[in-house]
Amino acid sequence: MLRALLTLLLLTIAADSRGESLEMLVFNNPGLFDISAQGEISGPGARLLQRIESLSGVELRLREMPVARVVQTLHQQPGRCAAGMARTPEREALLHWAGPVADSAMVVYGRLNETRVVKTPDDLRGAIIAAQRQSVPAQWLVAQGIQLQEARDPQTALRMLEARRVDYWLVNELLAQHTFRSLGSVPVRALHSFGRIQGYLACHIDTPPATMNKLQRALDQLRRSGELAPFGVR
Repeated sequence: MLRALLTLLLLTIAADSRGESLEMLVFNNPGLFDISAQGEISGPGARLLQRIESLSGVELRLREMPVARVVQTLHQQPGRCAAGMARTPEREALLHWAGPVADSAMVVYGRLNETRVVKTPDDLRGAIIAAQRQSVPAQWLVAQGIQLQEARDPQTALRMLEARRVDYWLVNELLAQHTFRSLGSVPVRALHSFGRIQGYLACHIDTPPATMNKLQRALDQLRRSGELAPFGVR
């Protein structure tokens, strides 16, 4: 009996020593999350997640995943979170949330020689708009009944615009600015802003509330210190 109790105690101590661990899913957004040929994840977004890990005490194992698979993975696989998810009404009760971690305008871009005026959604009707697959801009275009051309990431959408495959590009401005920084130039121009987008850490519904509280406290601390300001959160 004593041996069994000692074994149970040792197992408990071993489990506690491992600490909390989550797999943090990120999208391939050049300039924000850069993915090397070896699969290593770097960039400002990765460094921010490292700070959240350090302050929260929750291990965050970064993994790149196409945006189309992220939502399904979050719903089906415990122990998973995603960075930069929009907190939409249909997702609210299905996931746990911490944040915001980013706050940015939703901006429509045109080519540098674009002469058309864009002020309202009606000004986009009849045009083809590129937006990242399953993003808030893509969902907004669908809701407005405006023709959408999906792209797998912001850089691909930008290339579509430059190649004249689409008329405009609708994107989270934060992602656009990081894309421009990675390219070293701004080959398009902003035409109009249609509201704002907030990004959160979204986790599987079975993630313990205590873990979510640790992530939230870390984000609150980063906000107070000004470290979230480059991501639009002040």
